[in-house]
Amino acid sequence: MSRLAGTSGLLNPVPARMSRQGTPIEDTNRKDGRRLMREFPKLVSLACGAVVAVAMAVAGPLPAKADAVEDFYKGKTLKILVGYPPAGSYTAYAQLASRHYGKFIPGKPNVIVQNMAGAGSLVAANYFTNVAPKDGSMIGMFADTLAVSQLLFPDKVKFDATDMPYIGSFTPINPVLMVRADAGVKEFKDVLSKQIVVGCTGAGSQSYIMPRAMMSQLGAKFQLICGYRGSAAQTLALVRGEIDAQSSAWASWRIRYLDDIKKGKLVPIVQVGIEREKELPNLVLMHELTKDADKQKILKFLSIGGAIGRGFNAPKGIDKDKLAALRSGFMAMTRDAAFLADAKKQRANIDPTTGTKLDALTKEALATPENLVAEARESMKGYKKNCTKNCASPKKKKKKKKE
Repeated sequence: MSRLAGTSGLLNPVPARMSRQGTPIEDTNRKDGRRLMREFPKLVSLACGAVVAVAMAVAGPLPAKADAVEDFYKGKTLKILVGYPPAGSYTAYAQLASRHYGKFIPGKPNVIVQNMAGAGSLVAANYFTNVAPKDGSMIGMFADTLAVSQLLFPDKVKFDATDMPYIGSFTPINPVLMVRADAGVKEFKDVLSKQIVVGCTGAGSQSYIMPRAMMSQLGAKFQLICGYRGSAAQTLALVRGEIDAQSSAWASWRIRYLDDIKKGKLVPIVQVGIEREKELPNLVLMHELTKDADKQKILKFLSIGGAIGRGFNAPKGIDKDKLAALRSGFMAMTRDAAFLADAKKQRANIDPTTGTKLDALTKEALATPENLVAEARESMKGYKKNCTKNCASPKKKKKKKKE
């Protein structure tokens, strides 16, 4: 029987070798081959196991932790607790995130915004730390001066800022002191001789801290009217002529009043931050207005919130895997084309900072020497006498029961 070309005996068996006596000679090669075939499945199994072991060593364990995070958020609602009324830049950024953030978190939770105003967001921050759930179902958005307030107002603060790790920040934001054009002030040096009325919210807000610092460290002649319910209420008072000036985030001004600024109806006279806003390269920073080294240190300490900007905080003791998922999801969102297009429509600047960098800034602020903190704290005194609106909730009169 002929063989097919190229088959090399695979189709036709090769006759066994015979001894001189005519008995078959045992072929040791065949015997070894048969043993190899019997043991082949075991060898394959061992080889596969070795490959898997190497792969796991290189790539790490299977994503059980990621699955746990996904299982937690799947079908759930993630709440963003904003420490201000439903207006202004804090809520604007939170609402922007509510439309996109869920897509970048494992489990794709629904995202909503909840407002809790009071004391420059200290009411919400205290609630977030001491009452709110710590499982990651709620994140916070509070004043960028959180760490500064912890040192300045220890009697009002019921939290440690380092216990609320940052998830990420949308953008650094410098507060800008804006003056109504008819107030007769064109630049900061004018308020050293001319008194103007400045509005503010609560003691923990930058709208109080910054003007108060300018009064104590730079000699600005401000009459403060405090107690407004958020920046939007202040700006309404500014437009109506009830106050002459207001310190608010540049993001708030550019979102709602950019046209008025371009037309000269509102005049920026100073910004507060460590570095100048990219859009305001010629507007002086608060700490640049003095050559006194100690005053500069105090003013820089008070200005550190500008570098933090509008960011999200995670709750105290959050599981590290959930924190990692929230952080990576936040940064992914800020690179998303649909998110960026939405932000552009809202005039919301996006220049993100990672949570780890924000945590480092918080620790830096809290490490400020006590002597500088003490002087800064002293300069903040006097809030109660400046609070002229909504300083205390009126007591409700009890209705008399009809006899």
